Amino acid sequence: MRRIAVATIAGVISLSAVQSASAAPALLSREKSAPDISSTYGSGSFGQWMVDSHKLPAYRYEIDELTSPLAPQPELSGNVNAWSQIGNDRVVADASNHGYSQLWSQDRLYQWTNYYDAEHSHYAGGFGYLNLEGRVISTLYDDRPAGASTQRVFGVGYYEKRTTLTGLSEQDRVYAPFGDDSLLLHDVTIKNTSKKALSGSYFEYWDVNPEIQGITQFARGYQSPAWDPQTSTLTVAQLPYDIDTEPPSIFASALQGPVSAYDTDTSAFFGSGTRAAPAAVVAGQLADSIAPPAANGSEGSAMLAFQSPISLAPGAKVTLRYAYGYGHPEAIHAMLARYRASSTAFNKSEAQWAKWLPKAELGSSYPWLSRELEWDAYTLRSDSTYEECAGHHILSQGGYYQYFFGENEAFRDPLQHALPMVWSDPALARDVIAYSAQEQPAVGGAIPYGMIGLCRRFDLGTSDDLDQWLLWLAAEYALSTRDFAFLSQQLPYYQGAGSGTLWEHLKLAFHHQEEVIGRGPHGEYITGSTGDWNDFSTEFNQMSESNLVTAQAAYIYPRLALVADRLGDAAFAGELRAAGARDEAVVAGQFVHGESVTPADAGLGWFARGYSGTSQLGSGAIYVEPQPWALLAGAASAQQAAEVVAAYRRFLVGIGAPFGPTQIGAAMAPGSTDPGADEQNEPGLNNSREFPGGAWFALNGQMTWALAALDGIVPEAAADAWDEFTRNTLAAHATAFPDHWDGVISVDDECASYYQSPPSGCGIGLATGAGAVNGYDTQIMHQPAYSLFDLVKLTGVEATGEGYEVVPHMPTSTFDVRLPELGLAEQPGLLRGYVTTSGGSVTMRVAPPAGVAADQAIAWANGAQVPDTVVGGLVQFTLPTKAGAAADWAVSGP
Repeated sequence: MRRIAVATIAGVISLSAVQSASAAPALLSREKSAPDISSTYGSGSFGQWMVDSHKLPAYRYEIDELTSPLAPQPELSGNVNAWSQIGNDRVVADASNHGYSQLWSQDRLYQWTNYYDAEHSHYAGGFGYLNLEGRVISTLYDDRPAGASTQRVFGVGYYEKRTTLTGLSEQDRVYAPFGDDSLLLHDVTIKNTSKKALSGSYFEYWDVNPEIQGITQFARGYQSPAWDPQTSTLTVAQLPYDIDTEPPSIFASALQGPVSAYDTDTSAFFGSGTRAAPAAVVAGQLADSIAPPAANGSEGSAMLAFQSPISLAPGAKVTLRYAYGYGHPEAIHAMLARYRASSTAFNKSEAQWAKWLPKAELGSSYPWLSRELEWDAYTLRSDSTYEECAGHHILSQGGYYQYFFGENEAFRDPLQHALPMVWSDPALARDVIAYSAQEQPAVGGAIPYGMIGLCRRFDLGTSDDLDQWLLWLAAEYALSTRDFAFLSQQLPYYQGAGSGTLWEHLKLAFHHQEEVIGRGPHGEYITGSTGDWNDFSTEFNQMSESNLVTAQAAYIYPRLALVADRLGDAAFAGELRAAGARDEAVVAGQFVHGESVTPADAGLGWFARGYSGTSQLGSGAIYVEPQPWALLAGAASAQQAAEVVAAYRRFLVGIGAPFGPTQIGAAMAPGSTDPGADEQNEPGLNNSREFPGGAWFALNGQMTWALAALDGIVPEAAADAWDEFTRNTLAAHATAFPDHWDGVISVDDECASYYQSPPSGCGIGLATGAGAVNGYDTQIMHQPAYSLFDLVKLTGVEATGEGYEVVPHMPTSTFDVRLPELGLAEQPGLLRGYVTTSGGSVTMRVAPPAGVAADQAIAWANGAQVPDTVVGGLVQFTLPTKAGAAADWAVSGP
């Protein structure tokens, strides 16, 4: 944690002629060490975190979901299916504990390519069968042979399964290769551990069951499969449907190993047999069957299977390699050729992940957090998909929103998820901005709530906050990367109705916020028919004006004004600053003193939530939504900020509250039975004073950031930030509720508040599934995105109009955080870092390391000592940067 007041010098003092040092600090950008991630803390009861052979985090799933009482999930109405996300920059797949993998496609319509549907003999794929001298063995976990020992590992980009029997071992791995290819690879290694030769065949199985997702599934039609003997590839052309006239084809290919036969019809393959022992496998011979075509809306019988003869001497092993994916016919051959020629694709993929993932050394007590931050980064980036209609990648919200409702919503969510990508994958952050800007119509600028397949609007009423998220990410991207040229890029408006520069899109968003949405009689922005960030707050809370959005604008507008300054757009910068100042004044006037609610609340305070007509919302209870933004915008005095923190700790963290304190993230509102609160939204839900209740990762991520920013202003604020940060981890939830799967390796967008019953649950309860409708849980991006975002905020790096300000808020003065485009490390007497920009010199303003007075500090730029000054207790100097290259800096003691 850093207190700026380490220097007692006022004003600006030249130091360039005063201090010198003999040796330059080592450049942090060249550091190659890896943090210890070997902790098993936070594993829960379902398995154990581990470090795999590539020194990356992985989770070994150990229970038998078919018999364990832990397996039924309340979020899925008792279903025992649990999965991990496999993905790269283009595809997402679900790897199930049952042993299969199910591939998602978002390039055109939002759909699965091989949806698991046992009733119609569709079993997804990613597994296979052995017939060795008449002995049939399934590599699907649920159909494993009696007496077999098994292992299932959910890893970074892969799902690995091992089956070991007397005389035989089989290991197979489904993975999405790092990069932008729309396929999964499947490597299968079979070893003869007996003392006699083994011969027979391996049968690779992938299904073809394209289902367009939308709560239930709509079966997509296709033509009969086609076989290419030159490349050992089976392809299935999907039929046009809806407005998709150019659907990709589904394919499977044998990349390494012989193919003696194939089957593409479930009737021929399974025949009179079972999933565990298909008739064709039992017979030891596939029939080169060709499935009939299937019409849209009808269940087809297509599948893709290969027979590969094997013969193994005692102790010998063989590796067979396959691919499964989708693509347009003209692209499939080249894509497969790249992997047919690379027998080490998996090792290369893991090496690329290892190079990209963040390295965070946070002290001897936190190897589990170092592990989780790597897993968070993998989870977030592997959520990326590509949509042809936009020509860009997007970081959808995931989870039940994407894979149950079949919608990319809400508009605000990808923009939040991309915030940490600014420092980790700026090209992906840029894609999300461009994709989102293209959702904006040229006339009026009313952004949709979300999107569905092929870039079509999905409107769920109107929301008054959507413009703010586009403005915020664009401002943070430009200031952080110094890529101001991006703002001049031409981007189309919705449905190609002309185009404008990104800067023109941002101006339209501002004017839409100010002139179309506008302000109500109390000066706050008028809520949409759906509300603001809190969907349905208009319907359920009867909210007509939002102090949340007003506080957001009070923070975001001045940030965007800094960008306008860089572009020389003085007029727009003036508009932004005037609007921001007006919003800040409005927010400041909404402060509620706790003693006005009850004498017991003396010394507590908060910002009201908004208005319902003439009635103020949030005057009788603290609601978290506006608090972080009001604090970040500077609407609170130091005393008021301390009162907000005290109220947040008392009511939302629950220290001293009934059923408190929380073991995980803070609640969004006090409990309905809390005597210190005196306001109840209707309808009452989840025992919360405000609809809908719960602990939301996005809200807590924003509060963590705001608390960190109060370091040096409010006593213990940085410690409170760290506390909130660590409580919003997967490990915290898995430790508090070890018998609850949702929250172990991924989680929904919210979990139960400390006063709900039971407090272990997660999710909004709209996707639990019932009967023939499968539910969906986990895999939502707010938790990993805000963990990574808050990590940067805790390091204290903040982009400014001229460069960067660095004031760490970490709980220790020894740490090391390295992202692809940003690094910061501190040790006694030394603070150093690096940043990658689009080029040009930047101004650094850096807090001196603990124990070093600012007037005694020495500044370094790219390994050389440079002149510095002290401004407001910070060491200020110039750092030259080159486009695309890390620029190193340091501040040391004499």
